[in-house]
Amino acid sequence: MAANQKIAFVANTSWSIYKFRLYLIEKLTKKGFTIFVLAPRDPYTAKFESLPGLTYIELQHFKGKSISPLGDILLYRELLHHYRTIRPDLVFHYTIKANLFGTRAAARAGIPSVSVITGLGYAFAGNGWLQAVAKFLYKKELRNSREVWFLNEDDRHIFTSRQLIRPEKTFLLPGEGVDTQTFYPAPYTPKKEVTFLLIGRLIRHKGIYEFIQAIQLLKQQGLAIRCQLLGFFDDKNPVAIPRHEIEEWSGTGLLTYLGHTDKVAPFIEQADCIVLPSWREGLPLSLLEGASMCKALIATDTPGCRALIDEAVNGYLCREKDAADLAKKMAVYYHLPAEAKTKMGLAGREKVLSAFTREKVAAIYLEKINLFRLTSNEY
Repeated sequence: MAANQKIAFVANTSWSIYKFRLYLIEKLTKKGFTIFVLAPRDPYTAKFESLPGLTYIELQHFKGKSISPLGDILLYRELLHHYRTIRPDLVFHYTIKANLFGTRAAARAGIPSVSVITGLGYAFAGNGWLQAVAKFLYKKELRNSREVWFLNEDDRHIFTSRQLIRPEKTFLLPGEGVDTQTFYPAPYTPKKEVTFLLIGRLIRHKGIYEFIQAIQLLKQQGLAIRCQLLGFFDDKNPVAIPRHEIEEWSGTGLLTYLGHTDKVAPFIEQADCIVLPSWREGLPLSLLEGASMCKALIATDTPGCRALIDEAVNGYLCREKDAADLAKKMAVYYHLPAEAKTKMGLAGREKVLSAFTREKVAAIYLEKINLFRLTSNEY
């Protein structure tokens, strides 16, 4: 029974709670759990803070993109205060600062927690002092987690092979879960042009420059293509794509910038192939949602992306940071017969239904929560 069971979710943005986990929270509240969401306030907070069974707590000191020892100490103290006040039975932490300082605070308060590694990000992008510190802190703090969850096998292997976490404490979660009704089947239909769509934050690490260079190569070949970009400007990010460059690409007709929306399904429906030349991902929801709508996928052969693409079955993998190879794979898809394009999209839908639906992910959370509750007397 879920009576009097309190679960806390801690993330670096309210947007991520709304986008990736609101369905899970709603399912848990319907089953009688009391839910706490701890995150900074942003425009998405109002979309869930009044839900029955949910208590929202604004985090004042969660500065996800800043590097500040004082700020991190303040975040740790803030989380410790809240954990001691609300006394949740279990806490789920998402993103690096929550995983580090939230896990430390939960352990200090005597509360079990789960660290969910949604992607490695800057912490593993290089071998500088910042990466060394992040790895040291991961190893120190994650030992206090009940379990550490990963979204792809590559990331889990990195943590276990570098002895940042014991293998028996890890678990592989099949993504954040796809709403297969909202992202309905929309198989390929022949048109005069083939439409390639990239969905993602407008930052360099999503491979947007590689996408632009690949488009230029394909247009030089005279291919009848339409290329689109859908995503929000992340102006405070140090690797943000400048707005004037997006405007220039749009103005010259190289691509169409579609803006930003929470309702991406209509745009995916009009596309033929979803492209994501990202340098690294956890398990990209844009690819999962595209596959759910029977769209072929083209992405980099990197952790997260390769977990979703079976080569020449539901899409193609290209080399990282290689615009020419991306263009080559886009051209291969372009020249496929209509029947092959349709078959490729249907294979993607089948893959999503087999392992990546919201129902499957929610069932895993419920099973794990019940297991943790049954074994709580052992910790």
